[in-house]
Amino acid sequence: MLQAGVQPNAQCFNILLHACVESCQFDRAFRLFQCWKERGLRRTVTDYHLNNSNQRRVSLRPYSHITERVPFRPTTSTYNILMKACGTDYYRAKALMDEMKTLGLSPNHISWSILIDICGGSGNVMGAIQILRSMRESGIQPDVITYTTAIKICVEHKNIKLAFTLFDEMQKYQIKPNLVTYNTILRARDRYGSLQQVQQCLAVYQHMRKAGYKPKDYYLKRLVEEWCEGVIQNEHQNKSQFASRLTEFGPQSLLLEKVAEHLQDSAESLSIDLRGLSKVEARIVVLAVLRMIKEKFIAGNSIKDDVSIILGLEELGGHAAKDDSGVKEAVVRLLQHDLGLHVFASGFRTGNDVRRDKGSPTHSSLNLEEVLERSGSPQALESPTRRPVVLQRLKVTRKSLNHWLQRRTRSSTH
Repeated sequence: MLQAGVQPNAQCFNILLHACVESCQFDRAFRLFQCWKERGLRRTVTDYHLNNSNQRRVSLRPYSHITERVPFRPTTSTYNILMKACGTDYYRAKALMDEMKTLGLSPNHISWSILIDICGGSGNVMGAIQILRSMRESGIQPDVITYTTAIKICVEHKNIKLAFTLFDEMQKYQIKPNLVTYNTILRARDRYGSLQQVQQCLAVYQHMRKAGYKPKDYYLKRLVEEWCEGVIQNEHQNKSQFASRLTEFGPQSLLLEKVAEHLQDSAESLSIDLRGLSKVEARIVVLAVLRMIKEKFIAGNSIKDDVSIILGLEELGGHAAKDDSGVKEAVVRLLQHDLGLHVFASGFRTGNDVRRDKGSPTHSSLNLEEVLERSGSPQALESPTRRPVVLQRLKVTRKSLNHWLQRRTRSSTH
């Protein structure tokens, strides 16, 4: 380029420095920067004159060689590139930002994001958050990249609470998260925690869906599954004893939407809708509600109503629908066999008509075969006014739930 007589501009210098940084030649990048800053870049210009000594032949021959100095004027991008070469050396990066200011250059969003990343990479999480605050105080509003960088640092250093605080702060300042932001915050939790923590993750998931992003929800599904399975896992069991069943979820799984819907419902009367779910998904949704009930019970909230479980359509044209998916059997087996709860065939809702068969024989304790038989028998579907669509339901009574919760609470304290 120099031999062709073209004078390089700042972008050319920056590309060379960027190449050094990308190839991890950090010292070389700093040597070139220092050399250019002190002496610029030298190039030799050759002057020619016309040679007429031979009448038949006209030629050019060198007349003189002139050495020129090409000035080097660093830009904000130049300093951003060099800051990336600082690794975890926060003080060196901070000195570069200060030098940038002395030259009349203004740090931009990238400059601040790099400084936050370097500070967090050195293990100083709170220092990184303070830089975020200083950025705002300097008159530059943090953007989505800056916040995502700060959230990533919090996640890497297991400060999950602070990560969610920053995510909420983004909403406060109307900064829209991008796909990287959502994935970073959703992968923050790699194990199940409290009801509030799971609700936080599900709220982020729903926010992501509403923003138009297609979520990669493997990690969140695993989190929800392990949290739900904690209902039947005692403290002496190893977590590896219940393997993940995520491979059984369909590509258009309704699992997370159903779990989010039930966990965010504050109504006292619980009705669990399992329509459209596979038996694996139905199991997890039921366990999610039971875990929520358990945590609220431990916190001092008593059970005030029965739990009703909607399985699906029971009668079409006068005939009982078949349970081809196995949802009914899986739910009854879970509640009755695994958890020791009393399960009953409940009343059926037909249009706007809700009928509870209190005092009926179905309210006595039934075994698994009887529950399955009665909940699907034509006799259980008889009604004074026949409806074209009938919903099949099971019920777990408040008394049964209270006995189960008291038994679980006593066992966990010993």
